[in-house]
Amino acid sequence: MRCPKCLLCLSALLTLLGLKVYIEWTSESRLSKAYPAPRDTLPGPTTANPEPTLPTNLSARLGQTGPLPLAYWNQQQWRLGTLPSGDSAEAGGCQAWGAAAAAEIPDFATYPEDLRRFLLSAACRSFPRWLPRAGGGQVASCSDTDVPYLLLAVKSEPGRFAERQAVRQTWGSPAPGTRLLFLLGSPVGEAGPDLSSLVAWESHRYSDLLLWDFLDVPFNRTLKDLLLLAWLGHHCPDVTFVLQVQDDAFVHTPALLDHLQALPPTWARSLYLGEVFNQATPLRKAGRPFYVPESFFEGGYPAYASGGGYVIAGRLAPWLLQAAARVAPFPFDDVYTGLCFRALGLVPRAHPGFLTDWPADRTTNHCTVRNLLLVRPLGPQDSIRLWKQLRDPQHQC
Repeated sequence: MRCPKCLLCLSALLTLLGLKVYIEWTSESRLSKAYPAPRDTLPGPTTANPEPTLPTNLSARLGQTGPLPLAYWNQQQWRLGTLPSGDSAEAGGCQAWGAAAAAEIPDFATYPEDLRRFLLSAACRSFPRWLPRAGGGQVASCSDTDVPYLLLAVKSEPGRFAERQAVRQTWGSPAPGTRLLFLLGSPVGEAGPDLSSLVAWESHRYSDLLLWDFLDVPFNRTLKDLLLLAWLGHHCPDVTFVLQVQDDAFVHTPALLDHLQALPPTWARSLYLGEVFNQATPLRKAGRPFYVPESFFEGGYPAYASGGGYVIAGRLAPWLLQAAARVAPFPFDDVYTGLCFRALGLVPRAHPGFLTDWPADRTTNHCTVRNLLLVRPLGPQDSIRLWKQLRDPQHQC
């Protein structure tokens, strides 16, 4: 008789245990629905699922979790669906965003001229290619049999021929798995000389200039990023990594390739690598570089990699374009890239070998640079000298 009683007790205990587990599970499920995890908790590249995501509401993910600030950017981002597109003459076209900025920012007239000009056309992101009148200089697409592992996308300006030539002769010279492109706006400036004929010759000679018909000024560097991403989607969608870098940087290309090839696959798939600023805030002193008025933006910046040079995974290009259509324009290209990555739920990965604020009085030789990946700024002659030292086996440290 004792065995049937034991079985009955055991059955009752198992039933109670199952009921307890079910109650706890349903309670946790209700709690998770009522109190979801903070949307601005960002998965890093080391998580098990490094895939980008783009939620319907970006405000929380972009850090707007408290009372909504009154600054124009914050207000725009909170109510933004997608940025206007199409011709500026159309109702709601890209110029409408800038017109709204001028009308809604109370002290817009006191903004620096460069910032005012940026805001008036910041949503206009579709520009035709600038092509030499005589033809030639076409930039070839990546062929199926010659897709670069690392695309070197160098932001330059029409008048900086010496910097481009130094890159071609040094770290951007042809190497297995790499390809070099320069990103420029129109060579027809407003105040300076017309460089069309010189740039046309250079484009025909090297076929490595991606030129677009917009004014090439510092606040338009974001256009170079976005137009490059669009170009990649049409002409080089299978590139593994893209280095986006200024033309006054020096890149230790062999060391960078070695580092990228050694990355774990989960890191490589969503890579955003460089010198990372984690707690940067806007500079509020008018007249200084990177000044941001309080009436335009409130809060801190997202973690971002310095615009002097950073590497992204090529597969993220279409994702970044989708994010950029839903992130309100910001005047600084590297901060804006950080915002787009944060919108995707991704964060930058820091590497101590990226030094984008190299002191002018610090010695630059192959012994100080051989273990680094990128140094900036460096003049053309210093870059050529340093490259020769790094490649000369007789130079010992």
